[in-house]
Amino acid sequence: MLDNLKNNGLTQTIISDPDSIFYLLGYSYDPGERMLALYLNDEGDIKLINNNMFPFPEMNGLNIHLFDDTDDYVSILASVVKAGKLGIDKFFRAQFLIPLMDKRSDVTVHLGSLAVDEARKLKDAEELELMRKASLVNDIAMSEGIAHIGDNLSEKEMGNLINKIYMANGGTTEVEQIICYGPNTAEPHHRSDTTRIKEGDVVLIDIFSYIDHYCCDMTRTVFYKDITAEEEKIYNIVLEAYYAGIDAVELDKPLREVDNATRAVITSAGFGDYFTHRTGHGIGIALHEPPDVSSVTNDIIEPGMVFSVEPGIYLPGRFGIRIEDLVAVTEDGIEVLNKYPKDIMVIE
Repeated sequence: MLDNLKNNGLTQTIISDPDSIFYLLGYSYDPGERMLALYLNDEGDIKLINNNMFPFPEMNGLNIHLFDDTDDYVSILASVVKAGKLGIDKFFRAQFLIPLMDKRSDVTVHLGSLAVDEARKLKDAEELELMRKASLVNDIAMSEGIAHIGDNLSEKEMGNLINKIYMANGGTTEVEQIICYGPNTAEPHHRSDTTRIKEGDVVLIDIFSYIDHYCCDMTRTVFYKDITAEEEKIYNIVLEAYYAGIDAVELDKPLREVDNATRAVITSAGFGDYFTHRTGHGIGIALHEPPDVSSVTNDIIEPGMVFSVEPGIYLPGRFGIRIEDLVAVTEDGIEVLNKYPKDIMVIE
């Protein structure tokens, strides 16, 4: 990470993202509205500015500066910063940054997120194993969730059920799942509501969780009691686009070619205007993190990357179909982490 900092022309940085702090220190928490700041520089200084409300374990080489709510905590942070260029991560709040700049006119701030983002983008062997484990749990959650489709659960109730399945299999946090029935599937990130399933509905299930601090993510689209010829046609186009994206994942190739491959299939079928999002996103400690799997990314596919491939077609007011798996890139090639089937499934 310090090498990345130097490559970006910086010698010091402030990291406030709890996920990045966890990545670097193996421990973190959500500070809510309070300031949490990890200061690092190329001389080996590691200093954490931390509220007394949240005990932080002692670590070799970590100097913890504690403050109370009534303290001038920005001044504490200002006292450890050196003059010159200072990296600031993209999550550091303006309510802390602007007073810091007022106190230290000898400092110029620069976006410093790339240093840790580039490190997190390439998972090591231990991280890859954690992501395999998380995806196995996701297979269980998808299988058990789909088994309850006929139970007359609302979208919200189905999301709650899936959260309980995660928690019973090592999940640590209940999250808002994307469960869509019927016309709601035409909204790529529909917010699940009280809609109940009815015969003939398309059902889109996009679910994730945190297992041992690492994320899983998967989307499947199934059909309740019936499938029309049009729905089957659209499903097969999306499935073909998915496989084209998987086939495009090759070491040392531009990552944008994955997006180009999925989009070419859908566009050639006449539905390009209805594929309204990028092909995928990186994933790890956070659900969405680098790399970006889009037509404008400049990343080259490298060992250690883990990202989603999730093409979709969404016909407004009617239905939408998306298929998503996670892909891990290794020295030996690629590995699709999700094992749950992608064949057309009509739930009776």
